[in-house]
Amino acid sequence: MGKIEELKKQNPNFNINIIDIINDVYGKSKYTEMVINLIKNKYNKREGDSNYYSDIHRELVREYKVKPNKLIGKTVFELVNMIRVFSENIGYNESKTIEKFIELNEKNLITQKDLTTYKTIEELELQISLSDLKIVDKELEKQVLKLMETDEWLVLKPLSYQASVKYGSGTKWCTASKNESDYYFRYSKRGILIYCINKKTGDKVAGFKNLDLSYEKETSFWTIIDLRTDSIDCDLPEDVMNIFKEEFKNTKKTNWELLSEDERNRQLIQMESLNKKYDSTEYLAEGQPTAELRVTRRGDIVLDEEIAVRA
Repeated sequence: MGKIEELKKQNPNFNINIIDIINDVYGKSKYTEMVINLIKNKYNKREGDSNYYSDIHRELVREYKVKPNKLIGKTVFELVNMIRVFSENIGYNESKTIEKFIELNEKNLITQKDLTTYKTIEELELQISLSDLKIVDKELEKQVLKLMETDEWLVLKPLSYQASVKYGSGTKWCTASKNESDYYFRYSKRGILIYCINKKTGDKVAGFKNLDLSYEKETSFWTIIDLRTDSIDCDLPEDVMNIFKEEFKNTKKTNWELLSEDERNRQLIQMESLNKKYDSTEYLAEGQPTAELRVTRRGDIVLDEEIAVRA
């Protein structure tokens, strides 16, 4: 028995039959047949719509990395239901995490090799976080100010957007978002931004103190999933916590002010370039889905005629 057949046998609730589902709802075979015919007619009309087909095909290939040869011969009905499997049962952001995990695992960079042990997406994110630390290049190392490093802990100030993304990998922090640079620059200009990384578990904590008098006073700590928390609940050892206390008490310069004028100008040019990329139609053509398709990934809509994208 092949592995996939074995998985089907072990997980019978995943072997879903749409006709059985329809019949469970309507009760009698004559009504089930009627509903099947209605659905068939609905999708038969769409088979000739090349725009509709292309939108779904593009979504699966670019966003969920389905190999194009796996879609050959698939009907619109089959493609729509493939998207639903991802959007409603996995989720778009989660699928990206899985994709990143697989990429790192194929490069032999994942520490926990037994894939059967993973039960939550957060466990994958922690492994990604650990793996990313192994592949930080020399240039990015120059774009942080290390405050402390031991065999277990790394505490630093990110001094560039690229460094913030890299060292904040696997978190939900807005300052480490791959698709939005403004948040990093906003916080780096306003105050002191510090990342704390456990090199053994992959867990991360961010700390921020506002120095901008035009904003309210703020000293905050954030978990790896971007939940604001009390410093005492971060479970950081005393020597690590003392780094935060020392910096927040005595440092008068924001992360941005630690940079030279030339470096600030260089980063501003990069930020402008990134923002143009995110806003351009060229970026959409490279794989960023339209707003309508982005909603479908969250499972809020079901690719009906009223909301189908016309690229």
